[in-house]
Amino acid sequence: MRLKNKIAIIVGSSRGLGLSIAKGYKNEGAKVVITYLEKKEEALSVYQKEGFSDVFQLDIRCRESLVEFYEKIKEKYKKIDILVNNAGINRTADFIDQTDDEWDSVIETNLTGVFRNSQEALNLISDGGKIINIGSLSGEYGGPRTPSYAAAKMGIMALTHNLARFLADRNICVNCLSPGVIAGEFTEDSMSPEVKKTALKLMLLKRFAKYEEMVGAAIFLASDDSSYLTAQTISVNGGAHVRMR
Repeated sequence: MRLKNKIAIIVGSSRGLGLSIAKGYKNEGAKVVITYLEKKEEALSVYQKEGFSDVFQLDIRCRESLVEFYEKIKEKYKKIDILVNNAGINRTADFIDQTDDEWDSVIETNLTGVFRNSQEALNLISDGGKIINIGSLSGEYGGPRTPSYAAAKMGIMALTHNLARFLADRNICVNCLSPGVIAGEFTEDSMSPEVKKTALKLMLLKRFAKYEEMVGAAIFLASDDSSYLTAQTISVNGGAHVRMR
């Protein structure tokens, strides 16, 4: 029960990695609020099945949506102890083929959305609280077929460092959890068979991760066990080499 009675907001958590982290936090005693963008019925089903504290629709691209969301959080919970910035999208294309619309949509969600969400949450985050931004192996090595996604995730690492500096006086730790390739819907939609084959060859453990294998690090970063850790990127990637291509 390392997170007992902590108020945890996990953005983009009705499925995939966000949902796995939400379950892990709940099992550690946190009061977990999950969010979704579009699939309301799916999110409500998850909320009821898992027994989370709350579920809200949230569009991190929209400042008005964020303001409304945090007004509701303030009214009901008064504070936030843990914030996980997990929401993200990908638009796969070679560099020369990436369109302006694809680039803009990914940057708007994966980087600007994290910036806006963190700004709106700051007045509610408790001194001594935790912010965990979800990065990616793609951001660490630059691709290979995701220029917008790689740029956004590298930006997340820099934003993590900057925010950690800004919040240090309040003893708020800000870190980045950078997963490797996870076997799931997101990977299936964004990686070609050829890229997946190359990726597997360059991983020491010779397999893709499971969502659940990211949860231990996410709990560590949210708990008092990481009380002296801030401005860091924690890579959980099965020993993937940064020379991946």
